[in-house]
Amino acid sequence: MNILDNSKELIKIINDASSVFLMAHKDLDLDAINSCIGFDFYLKSLKKKSYIIIDDKTREIGVKKVLEQYGKNIKEIRSKDILNVKDENSILVVLDTNKIKLLQNPEVLNLFDKIINIDHHDKTKDSLKATLSIIDTKASSTCEMIATYLKEKEIKINSKLATLLLAGIILDTNYYRQKADATTFYMSYYLTMCGGDVNDVNELLKQDIKDYIKRQKMISSVKVINHIAIGKGSQRTTYKKEEIAKTADSLLTFNKIKASLVVAKVDKELISISGRSTGEINIGKVLEQFGGGGNEYEGAAKIEESNINKVIDELYKIVRNL
Repeated sequence: MNILDNSKELIKIINDASSVFLMAHKDLDLDAINSCIGFDFYLKSLKKKSYIIIDDKTREIGVKKVLEQYGKNIKEIRSKDILNVKDENSILVVLDTNKIKLLQNPEVLNLFDKIINIDHHDKTKDSLKATLSIIDTKASSTCEMIATYLKEKEIKINSKLATLLLAGIILDTNYYRQKADATTFYMSYYLTMCGGDVNDVNELLKQDIKDYIKRQKMISSVKVINHIAIGKGSQRTTYKKEEIAKTADSLLTFNKIKASLVVAKVDKELISISGRSTGEINIGKVLEQFGGGGNEYEGAAKIEESNINKVIDELYKIVRNL
């Protein structure tokens, strides 16, 4: 469902709101934070009071850079402080996820009567219930959706915001290697015409060399089953969620690989699976079997388990039967 198809209802809900709170998924990435900033920019054009909810204790390198460079332009708030500033006419906008358990803080949903959900991932039985749900699975990213909306509403985008939205698109398409169509390329062109700087995007996407080495070790563990590359982290090592996702992205670039799955510990008792696909295999459906989800191009799941090999063995069984 295209975001422009819901324009009238979206505007009505926002116009009736006294203030707007924005929230994305845990472990923010550049699509999540930058789409929040993009929508916040739109709300400012309407003279709406707005806040971005961030509870993450640790932040990915690119997200840190964004908040350092752009943070003074937004009002960042922790979920525990929401009641100090909201009223009965405040609304919540959830971006870049529709899964309750993936939110910065799922309890926040209980504080609002009206919720708007803007996302590009498939809905499942675990998806949140929203007053207005705008789910466009054809979009490459939530940043693409927000950029499309801002263009349609003739909101003038400054060069800094154009760069952030472009970064979200490039991240989620893995440099246009997956889920990029004519709209994706057109919106990328439009953002560069607004001053979006690819060099600045590359700076945001720069990696830490130690994390890169850890990813290479995960890649060295890969086993291929039915054109699906499956990698795993060390039982003794914990990894950042974004590093697991980047490893899955990398595996998809190899010849004859139609999908990738990477399993690694993100905590002592918590294992994360990140999946990517060329679209021939619905990786989101595979990960639904682990309580996660996604779509035919990408997906993720978290399992409360300390033994990686136990999860890997179960994943092998599922993939062999595809």
